[in-house]
Amino acid sequence: MIQRLRSWICWLIVLASVLFSRCANIVPPGGGPRDTLPPVLITVNPADSSLHFSSKKVVFSFDEYVELDNIFEKMIVSPTLKRTPTVTSKLRTVTMEIRDTLEANTTYTFNFSDAIRDVNERNPIEDFQYVVSTGDYLDSLQVRGRTINAETGKIDSNVAVMLYRNITDSVVSKEKPVYYARSRGNGTFWFKNLAPGDYKLFALKEEDRDLQYTQPNAELIAFQDSLLHLREENVSDITMLLFMEKDSSIKSPEDLPPPDVPAEDNKDKDEKKKPRLQVSPLLEQQLQDLDTPLLLTFSIPLRALDSTQLHLAEDTLFKPVPFTTSFDSTRTRLSLAYQWKPGMPYRLIIDKTAATDTLNQQLTKADTIHFTAKKESDYGKIFVKLRLSDSTRNALQGDTGISFVVQLVKDKEIRYTGAIVNGGWTQELIQPGEYEIRVLLDENGNGKWDRGVYYGTPKKQPERVVSFPDKKNIKANWGIKEDLTL
Repeated sequence: MIQRLRSWICWLIVLASVLFSRCANIVPPGGGPRDTLPPVLITVNPADSSLHFSSKKVVFSFDEYVELDNIFEKMIVSPTLKRTPTVTSKLRTVTMEIRDTLEANTTYTFNFSDAIRDVNERNPIEDFQYVVSTGDYLDSLQVRGRTINAETGKIDSNVAVMLYRNITDSVVSKEKPVYYARSRGNGTFWFKNLAPGDYKLFALKEEDRDLQYTQPNAELIAFQDSLLHLREENVSDITMLLFMEKDSSIKSPEDLPPPDVPAEDNKDKDEKKKPRLQVSPLLEQQLQDLDTPLLLTFSIPLRALDSTQLHLAEDTLFKPVPFTTSFDSTRTRLSLAYQWKPGMPYRLIIDKTAATDTLNQQLTKADTIHFTAKKESDYGKIFVKLRLSDSTRNALQGDTGISFVVQLVKDKEIRYTGAIVNGGWTQELIQPGEYEIRVLLDENGNGKWDRGVYYGTPKKQPERVVSFPDKKNIKANWGIKEDLTL
């Protein structure tokens, strides 16, 4: 009896311990809104907007734990310092140590951008700034504007915008700016707390981030034609048109590496290793576009081509037709131009000895290429009507030589282009797809965009392009009409 009672007591103790342990594990309810609020600044020592500032250390205290995100690249100090301040974070504080001697009677802006974030959800404080003066007052002049890629007409972000007191032309290549800012995601830039004076204004898109214009074939530059005279009024609505002075995409034959010709001693041994000369057409499903040449690619650059050994014929007639040919700069791509007839089948016979490559090789055998020209119903059509707003007419007053050129862009490449005549432009035989529309303000009437010139005589701004962001879907055997206002 006693033994049975003890057994029951043990079971009751085990059951009670299980129940109490479950009650002790309180699980918080799931869900709830996500924290989207950035940290809030509680105190800063010395205070923001301090005058007669002389401290070497600034401590910022926030309402929650914070961390730094890429502070070295994001932080901007204006006027610029030779040595960037050291910034560290710990728990709820951020500490900035100034390593340079600040100039007297100068207003300094320390822009942290969005580098300060909370630890849990990484919510950034947007455009966090700290402003102090070593003198009796805070400078308050401002300059605002935006950066635009002149060739595409689109806004350009993360561009260095720079102000110089030295007004010589070469300053942008030799000195660091007095003030600089970076354009935001919407292309806008904003200088605050500027001192009165005369400034040269530049914008620079670069990879090395050295704030100096040293690579005209790799860096984009924008410049203002005249000085900024900052006195008592702010300056706004400045548009900086970025361009590359030299076209880095053009390659001449001299830029190509020399062919690897085997030495005479190893000629027999390397004969089997040499790549053979081959030719192939650039066609999709053996269909040729009506408004473009037939493109042939050679596996090795050609030294010579005998076009009389190329025979183009309409398959229904088996009669050769005349055509013209041209090479690209690499001599690996041959364009064969002919006015193709819609839906017509063609054949191209390439004789064995028609081409000789830079290794002194020829084709191993004659080649025949069969293809068919597309039908007109395979293409779409667009009619563009352009209207100038009153503000555009006023801005262009006196520029009577400007013509307007429409560009249809697909995959960042201009596929179709043409000048506006009598307020309109029509383009047929358009490959189906989605296209972006741009309008070029063609100042010299050559039908293409011309880049600007900074280091040259005379200096010249790039031609302006206006981009219409909404893409247009052009379908096969269909036409659309677009009314644009510039």
